[in-house]
Amino acid sequence: MNRSSIRLATMILALASLALSSCMSIGPRGLKLSRNEFNDAIQSTDAEELLLNIVRQRYNDPVMFLEVASVSSSISRSANVSISGLFLGGDGKTKSTGVGGSYSDSPLIIYSPNTGERFVRQILTPMDLRTISLLLQSGWSIERVLLLAGDSFAGLKNSTTGSDSYRALLNHLRSLQRADQLSFALDTSDNIDILSIIPTSSALSSEAYKEACRLMNFPADGRPITIQRGIGDRRDTKSNIFLSTRSLYSSFYFLSNGVESPSRDLNGGILQTRRLDGGIFDKGGNLFRVQTSSVKPQEAAVKILYRDQWFYIPSKDPNSRTTFSLLSMMLTLQSGDMTKMSPLISISPAS
Repeated sequence: MNRSSIRLATMILALASLALSSCMSIGPRGLKLSRNEFNDAIQSTDAEELLLNIVRQRYNDPVMFLEVASVSSSISRSANVSISGLFLGGDGKTKSTGVGGSYSDSPLIIYSPNTGERFVRQILTPMDLRTISLLLQSGWSIERVLLLAGDSFAGLKNSTTGSDSYRALLNHLRSLQRADQLSFALDTSDNIDILSIIPTSSALSSEAYKEACRLMNFPADGRPITIQRGIGDRRDTKSNIFLSTRSLYSSFYFLSNGVESPSRDLNGGILQTRRLDGGIFDKGGNLFRVQTSSVKPQEAAVKILYRDQWFYIPSKDPNSRTTFSLLSMMLTLQSGDMTKMSPLISISPAS
């Protein structure tokens, strides 16, 4: 072999050695190659599935969730090198060289349809005060939480017609929350969950606090506003305020009223008019809105194709995106065992 052939063979062997040595660290490299991609894919498809079921509710179609039960991925890489031919230095001699490699990723994804008794309980059971308390103590807006999860509060009904009194009450409480004049705690004693809304001393002189207490028929004296699950209004100043909560299914139905539909469906008898007065849901447009288009939208936070039409939440609609994120969080909480979760702040019974 001449010197050039030796150098060529040495270079090929070095490249092959480098490729083979990199196979030894495929485990850590595999995480970088696939973990974020799987994470993004699951998150985006979960959001699309949630939006799909809200749109299905608008068309009175059955709700169906397909859960990603598990994801496994087998990653492998290999390299090879070959040198053949006679290296005697003559120009007439043939020689061949080669460096090869391969990379493969074989994901295994298992889907599990959400059906049966567990799923029915998850979407049909009214949300409990532990869920409400966790959301409020985590910083979620009391107005947005109780618009989605509340059916009635202090005898005031929350409906698609947009009850002025109900929304006015939540607006006052949200103003106090935004000013850091409210805190929340959960009393779990006596086998009854009691949610307490505790005003600060600075809240007592505010008009928002006085109006909220007036609408709840609660004395504006600074005491904690105690809430328990139930239906109706307070009959005396010593009792708790009743909060009737919705199920996830009811929340889907409530938000589905914010889904715009093409005129062909409205005029073709496919959709029913849900408002007797012919009005639109969420007339202020500050809670939730799903827009529709015959072509694929370019700037959408979430979009799905259903009945040959695109339904989407625009990226530039922060209110709808926030409401959608809250509903996703509620779905996650309802899928777990809330009885095993402790509230962030709790009230201990007096000793």
